[in-house]
This record gives sequence, structure tokens and C-alpha cells, in this order.
Amino acid sequence: MSYELSEQPDRIILRTERYTLAWSTDSGALIHLQRPDTLNVLGFGPMTAGIDVALGGPTRWITTQTFARYLWHRINAGEDRLVMTIIIGLGPLKLFDHYRIADDTIERWVEIENVSDQDLRLCGVRLIVPHALVGDPERCRFEAPGNSVRPRVALAIAATQDRNVLPRRFFAPGLRGGSAFEPAPTQGPGLMALVDNALPLTLLCWYTGDEEAALPYVQGQHNAVSLAHEVAVVSWLRAEQRIAVGTQRLALTSQTWPSALAIYRALTLLPQPPAAWLRDAVIYIADLRQHQGADGLCARLAELTALGVDTLCLLPWHTVGDRPHLIGDLERIDPACGDAATISHLIDTAHTHGMRVLLDVAMQGCVSDSRYLNEHPEWFARDDAGAFVIGIPADAPAAARHPGVALPPGGYHLDWTRSDWRLYWQQWVIDQVDRFALDGLRVVSPYHAATAWLRRPSLRASAGTALIVQALREVQSARPQLTLLSTLSGPNSAQFAGGWFDYPSHHMLIHLAMRRITPVEWDAYQADYAALYPSGYRIAFLEAHDTADCNPLADGLRGSRLAQALWAVMIFSGLTPAIWNGQEIADPVILPRLLMLWRREPVLRYGSIECQPITPASDVLAIRRVLDGRSLVGVVNLGALPCRFLATQPLGADLLGLAPLSRERRGMGEELRLAAFGIYCFEVPD
Repeated sequence: MSYELSEQPDRIILRTERYTLAWSTDSGALIHLQRPDTLNVLGFGPMTAGIDVALGGPTRWITTQTFARYLWHRINAGEDRLVMTIIIGLGPLKLFDHYRIADDTIERWVEIENVSDQDLRLCGVRLIVPHALVGDPERCRFEAPGNSVRPRVALAIAATQDRNVLPRRFFAPGLRGGSAFEPAPTQGPGLMALVDNALPLTLLCWYTGDEEAALPYVQGQHNAVSLAHEVAVVSWLRAEQRIAVGTQRLALTSQTWPSALAIYRALTLLPQPPAAWLRDAVIYIADLRQHQGADGLCARLAELTALGVDTLCLLPWHTVGDRPHLIGDLERIDPACGDAATISHLIDTAHTHGMRVLLDVAMQGCVSDSRYLNEHPEWFARDDAGAFVIGIPADAPAAARHPGVALPPGGYHLDWTRSDWRLYWQQWVIDQVDRFALDGLRVVSPYHAATAWLRRPSLRASAGTALIVQALREVQSARPQLTLLSTLSGPNSAQFAGGWFDYPSHHMLIHLAMRRITPVEWDAYQADYAALYPSGYRIAFLEAHDTADCNPLADGLRGSRLAQALWAVMIFSGLTPAIWNGQEIADPVILPRLLMLWRREPVLRYGSIECQPITPASDVLAIRRVLDGRSLVGVVNLGALPCRFLATQPLGADLLGLAPLSRERRGMGEELRLAAFGIYCFEVPD
């Protein structure tokens, strides 16, 4: 690849056919990024570091004590790509900041070398793209699909964000655990973007990594934002030792949003094909303990079949603690669940009803009285003093403290770097599959693996995450017919999962009910999310085994008119519905009718989605679904008062007939008077 390299007093400039980049000769940070015939999008703020490292603790960032210093640079050029390396001094560290330029993207990773004569305790790395602005500040928008961030956020709002301050609801209405973002690539895409559609011009920035997750964040500065990923890398760094961290990707493209998402998709491998049957499924998640054991649930199978349920997902039947996914003894069935004979009878009966049966598998940790603590204490993660890691460690990186992965209080973390534990767990899983003729597994929160400080180099303390994925893929390889689902929705989950329980959409759905986002924003959020993973199957829910912890309001909505409206939103949005223990009892009328419509109408499961034009202030959500010439429009009034809704074309019959409705012809369309929390599904005449 041809290039031109030049130096000025304050910067080093690299020009290729595709990009012009520049780095500060003060801090070594990237301060200029530009494509031919486009604007520069970086460097709109004061000088700052492009890398930061935490030593001795997860909040002890070196740049709060000293400055990053540019030392020198080097370049390695090949026929189709080149690598620019900026060498930086930061306290007792030498940083090698690598930028590989190829095709339309820039791939960035960092190597960290300990140049002191002491062992250093590495507790996190930040990869920062400083002070970005795309186009006109008034037109520039911030996007972060698949996270808690509302879509189409004005730059002025994103620029008010501070890494050390809790994000505000007007930026992240679905906020949970103090973060607007899901750790990537384990729970979310890790993608952030700045867009000026009028130019058009889009800057994309995301993170990929097999070993550790990273928590994305934005840091505001006047009319610009820094895009950053805080990597949960944890390791002892010996004197003169060097480790690599990353990768962060950048792309600048003359495309509008969301067309620019094609660049992300092309570089994000989703090797596991989705389970095709999920598109048609209705899932029922059950804790046998709440059904008086396997026999109690077996007695309800005919009722659940009539409801439309075709998939059972059973919480762990082995002994557990207060939380159903803390392991007691994998090989002992909890008497409250029944015994092997009654569980086998339940599964056989479910199969005769045409149901699939899945089992939840726990991976994170054990209860305090688990037999494994006595029999195999080496299987558990230890802190650097040698004590067991319990609950959320005080020194856990931010990505490991996220509520989607954090172990409940009192739980003892398993050490996934232990090959003997992994082998035992895999053999137990395969034995359950074979013994009970299971159709699949639901993997519950397998990330982030606990740091195991007693595992000394060359294996770093945060290496367990990649080994979890490896263990799951090996189970799938041993039983290829098995469907694996995941409670996490990041790209790494797609390496083994045929479908995802969609927690980000769940939180946004609740905030739609609370009017923290509008129906138009819900539509835009779902459109962006679907564009990330067009072939992925996402499973929607209002309650789950852990919503009492992560979203207690959801449990309080059970059986309400608002909950009924949200079920309709899920179904009209094309998300596979999952019912939690007892929800069907609290709603014996509306939910069955919605599920019947879902099963009866392929257009709701397979049709293309077109969002109807509605003003952002409206409480009415309308989604049009089209398949093979058949067209349906789902309409939901999310308000507590009746309202008027102007349809842009005449609508046919209401297929649901659940709520009062009056209609009047208005020009080429119709004015509909909708009931409070009214739910409708109209046929659209040819």
C-alpha cells in the first residue's frame, strides 16, 4: 500500500489512498481522521491521551497522575495494508498503539510493556478516540444501537455525558447498572457512531475481542465527544513483559445512517446460524419449584398447548440457592423439582404435545454450601490474596460489574481457566441432554468470567471469557442437534447461540410504557437493532427470572392493561414472545388472543416491517407488516386516555376485536378513535 508520511512540530501525518490520519507529537493520540473529499472528524478539543491504563485498582487511571508522552513512531507497509505504530510513555509503561489501515476500516490494538523493575497489577485499559465531530454540530447525531441509548441523540446531548457521572435518562432511558452501554462483544455490539446525514458522513467505532469484554462510553467536550472502550483486561504484568489488548475498529464513510451499518455487519462474524424454529415459537419459561414439581407442570401442558406454547424452557432442576442460577450440586435433583422419573415423564409428555424442551444451564458460580467448595476448592476464582471471589469483587472492572453478568450477592465465582472444571461441566451438560432427551439449552449470563488472580502469567487473570465460549462450542460440536439460546445478545453469543433473550429491548419496552421514549423512537431503535443482526432471532419478554433485580417495575405490570399493550408491541415488532411463570394466569383474555394471532398470521412472524408516520409526541404506535402481498397494520394506544389517530390510508377489519373503536373517512385515509390502551390489528385492503 502506497503512503506518504510527514512531520510537523505538533503532529505526524500519514496519507494513504483511503485515509489521512495525524497523531499528536505531545500525547501520541489520534487527532485527525479524514477521507478524500470529506471533512476531518477528530481533534475538536484540548489535547488528551488516546490510551489510559489502570494500575493497582480499577479506578486508578494513570493519566490522573501523569501525562502520556509521545516517544517515537514506526511504520510497516505491505501490498494491501500498512500498520502505523505510535510508541507512548505512560508512567512505568511503554505503550505501542497500532493502527492497521486496510480497505475501508482502521483496526487498532495496543501492546502494553512494563518498563519498570517491579511487577504491576493491571486492572483495565481505555482505548480513546478523542474529540470527534462529524459535520455541522447542529445536525450531528450520536447513535449506539443495541444499547440503552435512545436513537438519533443530538450531539449536544451526547456532549453532556461524563464517564464519572451517571448518564441521564434523556440520553439513556433504558439505563441499568449505572451504564448506558452493554459490555461488548459479550452483551452488545460495542458500536458507537456520529452521523451527519445531510453531508452524508458517518464515523463508526466499535470493539471486538475474544479474551475480555469492554464497556463503551462517551466523554463530552463542548461540541465534540470522545468515543472510548474500557477493556476489562486484568493481569499481573512482570518487568519487561508485554501483553496485547484490543481490537478497536474505526470506519469513516460517505453513507447515511443506518446504511453505514453494513460496514459493521461485514466485519462482525456471526457463525452460528439462528434456530429457524424460533421465528414461529411461543416460549414458556418455568421454574418447576413454582409448579409443585415436574408433575405439577405436566398437568398444565394441555392448557399451555392451547395457549400456543410450543417450547418449554426449564430453570435448573439441580439444587440451587436463593437464586435459581447459583449452583448447589449439579448431580443432585432438587426434591422440590421432582426426581429423574417425573422430569423424564414431563419431557416425554411435552414432546407428545409437539413441544421442544430446553434447560437453563448456570455457569457463573455456586452457593456458599455447595459441595464443590469442599471437594474442589481449586475450581473457584481467587483474589490476589488467595481468598475466594464472592459476589461482585471490589476490584472488578466496569464491564464485569454490569448487572447482566454480575454474580448475585453471596455467590462464589467459578474459575473458567480451570480445564478440569470445564471438562466436568461439559460432561454434566451432555449427560443431561442425553438422559432427558433435551432439545436445547439456554445459557444464562456466561459473561464476564471472574478474574482469577492466582493464575499467573502467561495466562492472564481475565482470560476466562474466551474459554467459556470455547466450552459452549465444544458442547454444541458434541451434540450438533442441540439448540443453544443465550440471555446475552452480543456478537460473541452468536458463536454458539441460535437466538437471544433481548434484554436491551426489554428495558426500552418498559421505558416506552413510561413515556421515556416515544413510539417513533421505539420504531427507530428496533430498526437499527435489526440492521445490526438481520438474521438474528431475538426473544422478547416482560418478566424473567431476574427482572425483580434488574427491572422490578416489569414484575409490577403483570396483568395490567399497560402490560397487554406491551405484549402487542412485541408481537407487532416481530419479536418472538417468551412467557414467564404465571403471566398467562394474570392475563387470561388478551394474551391468548394475541398469541393466537401471532401463530395464525405468518405476516407477523416473517413480514417486512414498515413504521407508520406518526408525530413524535403521539402515544400511538403503528407498525405495518407485509408478506406475499398480504398487509397488516398493528396499532397500539399506549396512553391512559382515548385518542384520535389519522391513518394515511383506509384500513380493513380489526382482526383482534379487543377494544372499542370508531372510525371516520378523512380524505384518502381514516380517522380512528382508539380506546385507552387499545390494541388493534387491521387488514389493509389491496
